[in-house]
Amino acid sequence: MHRRDLLAAAGALATTGWGALAPRPARASGTTLQIGLGGAFTTMDPHFYHAVPNHTVAMHIYERLINRAPDGRLIPGLAIEWKPLTDTLWEFKLRPGVKFHDGGDFTADDVVFTFERARDVPNSPGGFGGFLRAVQRVEVVDPLTIRLHTPVPAPDLGPNLTYVGIVSRRVGEGATTADYNSGKAAVGTGPYRYGSYTPGNRVEMTRNDSWWGPKPAWETVSLRLLSNPAARTAALLSGDVDIIDTPSVSDLPRMRADDRFQVTAIPGIRLIYLVPDLSREGASPFVTDASGTPLPQNPFRDLRVRQALSLALRREALADRVMLGTATPTGQWMPPGAYSYAPSVKPPEEDAARARALLAEAGLPNGFRLTLHTPNDRYPNDARLAQGVAQMWARIGVQTTVEALPWASYAARGGRQEFSMGLWGWGSATFEGGYMLTQCFATHDRPRSIGLYNYGRYSNPALDALAARAVSTVDEAAREALLIEATELAMADTPIIPMLMLQNLWAVRKGISFLPRSDERTLAVDARPAG
Repeated sequence: MHRRDLLAAAGALATTGWGALAPRPARASGTTLQIGLGGAFTTMDPHFYHAVPNHTVAMHIYERLINRAPDGRLIPGLAIEWKPLTDTLWEFKLRPGVKFHDGGDFTADDVVFTFERARDVPNSPGGFGGFLRAVQRVEVVDPLTIRLHTPVPAPDLGPNLTYVGIVSRRVGEGATTADYNSGKAAVGTGPYRYGSYTPGNRVEMTRNDSWWGPKPAWETVSLRLLSNPAARTAALLSGDVDIIDTPSVSDLPRMRADDRFQVTAIPGIRLIYLVPDLSREGASPFVTDASGTPLPQNPFRDLRVRQALSLALRREALADRVMLGTATPTGQWMPPGAYSYAPSVKPPEEDAARARALLAEAGLPNGFRLTLHTPNDRYPNDARLAQGVAQMWARIGVQTTVEALPWASYAARGGRQEFSMGLWGWGSATFEGGYMLTQCFATHDRPRSIGLYNYGRYSNPALDALAARAVSTVDEAAREALLIEATELAMADTPIIPMLMLQNLWAVRKGISFLPRSDERTLAVDARPAG
């Protein structure tokens, strides 16, 4: 469905009502699966940019040494077993008989090449070096055995490797991101083969009948970008797609009541948060005083200002009124009950009076003006959430303009620290608190692959040291205690403003069973004809 068709479908949904768009007859099982995605996928290069939509695309074509089950458990992938030999040495046994899509054999040398390439892809706005920061050296024992040497203990090595897609040295050596996008280098070992990629529109794939895993149900799969929530709903109702992710929260009651569809959900690990500019001591580019004159000093470097902005938020209202109950307020980045969740770090209660007092103490009794940047096609209701935040900040004298951008532009500009305040999302890839600590809070250091997604350029040497100690502690109870301590230290300093934890949601047409995933991916192998 092209843009013109999407707008027409959205208009039909709005003008004719829910029941008017009856689904077309179901396609025969084992033929084509059409998936509508709300988040913009921006590349076919599996190592160019770490974002869920890009992972969703890549995980159909490329495989990882270690996979995750839909519930988050680690399961074998291209490695059939792995174990630590010492605190700083891991051995991986690779799956025999695996072929790349071009017929070449998968061997240990492809892992060596992948780990070299993934660390530093040219022009990447946010690469995969963070997942490989603990790997000092890859030792090839034989074509199907590798050993990974780490400078310090790396108990989170396995979870990190679930994000690194393995590519062929033979095809990938010298290949650029453009070569992956064109399909020239898009050769993996996964359940589906590259068919075509139309940026901003869709990815077409065909089944890999020589895949080592269970035969996928669908001969062809189409991943289609439908960033507008109404358009996603309309496409599902009309039968143009079979599955949509992040369905419009306003449509959920009707979808759940309609026996033509099924809504599937699972608790997520996605935090929605705000990032202030901490990189500049002088003027920040999108901040002025109340009269419109640029402030000579960056106000966000004052803890009191960051605390005031956090206290101005009514997180319950954002969760209930904007997200309609599909998110929960939070004051940290792990959900309750998760490993390394800090019970002492509660969602801050709104306190507008205290917020205004803090601004006055910081020398801003009349408030100030600010532009809040946000994507408009990446996270559920992202631009609407930003508008809600702007209204709440206005009540304490921070007059906020929202500028919403397409994800491709937003991610690139945010990575260059062009914003004074940005709305971001983060899914804790390792299912514990250490990954966000090392990538979003650690002092930015690209050669060491830490702080790669520290968009505000926060720096706290005490937190850096504590986080490094935590992620290298092997004992699980001791590591969790250190991660909780680091969470408490970080949130007391408010380098980010946490807001909501999201629930993961999909809507699926009748006749298809689908396993929801806690890591947000929408994978064709998790969908099968029902019955």
